[in-house]
Amino acid sequence: MTTQVFRAKTLLEARQQAVQTLGQGAVILTTREVKRSGIGGVFGGMDFEVAAAVLGPTDHTPARVSQRPFTPGAYAAAPERAKPTIGEREILASLRAEVHGEMRAMKLALARNATPTADLAGELLAIREMLDQMTPPSRADKLARLVAARGIEGSAATAVLRAMRAMPEGAAIDRLRAALLGLVEIAPWPLALKGRILIAAVGPTGVGKTTTIAKLATRAKLDKKTVTLVTCDTFRVGGVEQIKRYASLLDVRHEVARDAKGLASVIASSDSDVILVDTSGRPFRADSAEGLLAPERFASLDGASALSRHVLLCMPASVRWVDAVRTTKLFTAAKPVALAVTKTDETDAPSGLVHAALASKLPVSILCTGPRVPEDIEAATSGAVAERVLSCGSKEGKTR
Repeated sequence: MTTQVFRAKTLLEARQQAVQTLGQGAVILTTREVKRSGIGGVFGGMDFEVAAAVLGPTDHTPARVSQRPFTPGAYAAAPERAKPTIGEREILASLRAEVHGEMRAMKLALARNATPTADLAGELLAIREMLDQMTPPSRADKLARLVAARGIEGSAATAVLRAMRAMPEGAAIDRLRAALLGLVEIAPWPLALKGRILIAAVGPTGVGKTTTIAKLATRAKLDKKTVTLVTCDTFRVGGVEQIKRYASLLDVRHEVARDAKGLASVIASSDSDVILVDTSGRPFRADSAEGLLAPERFASLDGASALSRHVLLCMPASVRWVDAVRTTKLFTAAKPVALAVTKTDETDAPSGLVHAALASKLPVSILCTGPRVPEDIEAATSGAVAERVLSCGSKEGKTR
């Protein structure tokens, strides 16, 4: 066993360096704070230093924590395993004790600060989730194994299990269904809202915002509504041309908003029943067109008083818990009101429906079920969300 030392400004960064260098099998052996020298003895600070190693076959390697990638059959129930050896139990007990100690230190640090930093709170959350992953469900815990088999992870799994365990005794699958129905909220289909409306899609690049906007535009046309398609995606190659092509096929108005002033002008001049805005997927800036989507800025625009504002946060059905949390933080400035969960047809483990809803604390409004425009889009319902998650790994067929 060869030990390597990694140093960074935060404990989380040091751990990430260890994993990047040694791989997912890296085991943290020790952690400590070390003083940074600074310049001339001043402007120093404290760094975190971790010693890590990859245990070999003879080092009583503990069972590796599964990262549960979204691939077919990845979440089938694990086969029965032999009891851990004494060495394995000792290593796991040592690791858990260390993580518990770090969590206590983090909590004390948070208590000492009246306004804790986001970095400190983020590190505490990461350590909690690491501890959860280090403690896999026991064979006897049928509820935890059922949730894990559906790909639900992180704090979302904790919330689902808490709801299931609070229910009266009954079939585990029925308790999971009831928990999903209670935890994942549903929002109305946006095109069913009365009056003129502006619908914007925000979210990471590649999540399917443009296709979702095109589907909504086609549905609005079928409902005999007038439509203006607006693209703020002037950074992606072909982004403007793609929306322009959709607008031409639908015979609707098309506009390009390169900045906040451009989008404000479009909103002021449009008299369409539905204004659909496709955003770039870049981080929000005050001078960007997307920056106008925040409620306080939107309300001050000319013509906005006649429009209902409906910002959809788009995430794929395969999104993992940590990525759902990250996406929520990146686009919180837009103050989305509901979720559009995309690409439900591209995963056998659509646990992103749960991750996205619980990480963002937003209701699900739209399910995108394939690439066809406009067929593959539907209003979300509690039953549809629950059945998609429950069908993970089922040979009887999935609801898409």
